[in-house]
Amino acid sequence: MDCGDDAYAADVLERYGYYRLSGYWHLYRERPAPPEPQFDEDGREVRLDTFVPGANLAHVVALYEFDHGVRVRLGDVLSGIETAFRFYVGHRLGRVDKFAHRKPEILGAMREVEQHLLVRAWGALSRRPQSPRAAPTKAYREWLEEYDRHERRARGDFVAHFRQKYGPHLPIWVATEVMSFGVLSNLYGLMRQSDQEILAARFQVRAADGRGDRGALGNWLNSLRNVRNICAHYGRVWNRAFDVLLDAPGQARKNDDDLLARLTDDGTKNRLYGVLLVMRYLMLSIEPENIDVVDLVDFIERRSHALGFGMAQLGFPDDWKENPIWGRTFVLDRSPMLAASLLDRTDCLSAPKAREALTTAEPSRVDGSRTPAQLTAAKRAAQKSLLRTYLKYRVVIEVELGETKFYPAFQFRDGKIIDALAEVNKELVARCEDADPAKVARALLDWWQTPHPGLPGAAGGKDRSPLDLLWDVSEYEFEAAVREAGALSSFVVPERRG
Repeated sequence: MDCGDDAYAADVLERYGYYRLSGYWHLYRERPAPPEPQFDEDGREVRLDTFVPGANLAHVVALYEFDHGVRVRLGDVLSGIETAFRFYVGHRLGRVDKFAHRKPEILGAMREVEQHLLVRAWGALSRRPQSPRAAPTKAYREWLEEYDRHERRARGDFVAHFRQKYGPHLPIWVATEVMSFGVLSNLYGLMRQSDQEILAARFQVRAADGRGDRGALGNWLNSLRNVRNICAHYGRVWNRAFDVLLDAPGQARKNDDDLLARLTDDGTKNRLYGVLLVMRYLMLSIEPENIDVVDLVDFIERRSHALGFGMAQLGFPDDWKENPIWGRTFVLDRSPMLAASLLDRTDCLSAPKAREALTTAEPSRVDGSRTPAQLTAAKRAAQKSLLRTYLKYRVVIEVELGETKFYPAFQFRDGKIIDALAEVNKELVARCEDADPAKVARALLDWWQTPHPGLPGAAGGKDRSPLDLLWDVSEYEFEAAVREAGALSSFVVPERRG
């Protein structure tokens, strides 16, 4: 290889190191001529210690500096993705309990164990139980041990403040700020399946049935953690096969026209293009107007011409520009983002749980008697029919996310929807002609949860929201107070679609 004069070569090697640069000149090492073996016994291609004609050290340095530019840009975007996930995971868990990460029963990280294993799982017990009990999973115990190391090392004024306020341990919204990206991604994997699916659906990472694909999102977090670590340690990302293979969500696997369909290709799922595709897709939900990933792809394409390498070396398919996701003005539907934020605002029931709550639903009468199984089936049918009736007359707030429907729990009491609440919902929804359903749900929640100065105040004169009032007085008193205060006039009608 042409290394230039001795002074230049020595300067380059002292600055970057022989080993670090070797990854960039590997492609320019000659291959053995047939019939000599082209691959070794482990399947790796054989390269000789001689170089192809024209190989030179200056070109290798240019590749290294290009790769450095890619790493810096990758790191900036990854930082934004990581920061967003710290918030979303902490917010989702924090609404349940400020120390949710220390309560495996809240995470759903429990399993039933035999008596003789309980001491090992929970530590020393004052008395052995007489029946099988639930204990934290091994995965949770290992996670907590790793997290505790991060928490003990945490420093800073904000850490001291929260320790003084909450005790020796940090609440979840602070804990997510001191844990590594790897610990954060593992915490996501320990969350309840429903919470994982809600987060996945928020980012429109969908399984084949339309639900949030929690497995794919967990895989993406692990992959991005791997790439982040490579960038942090100045590793090579150009012409690299990454260790973590990217998963394609279920929707992408069944639809060749899906934005993420290329993640099913073997030549993409462990190459830079696959990583960029995932980062672009996530950023469209985190910061829709941000085009940093598009700028990075443009930078790679420009430099590929100048440096003489093919985009295919980085996993880019020949038709990659045809994917609309690389358009600078491309946006995803924002309704899932809004719907997920609504689920974080209040306790919600899934459709099956909402139907179960409708205990006043009466099965239709039939001649003759029913078996217990028939009675149960008839009761379930009646509950399903009652929920459909509520929806037909638009008296219940419904939030749809990832083709899963949720219902704020405050709407139900004594086995049915609260009558006064239903009347309010019906009147307010009637004003929302041709508005996006997610925006209608947000407007309704805003009205129910926002303190209104005209309503009877709470103790100490503090303003109460309509929802607070509804829980404190009779329905008759609630209706009278709402009419007298003219509270319905404060409802903000969402804009029409289109």
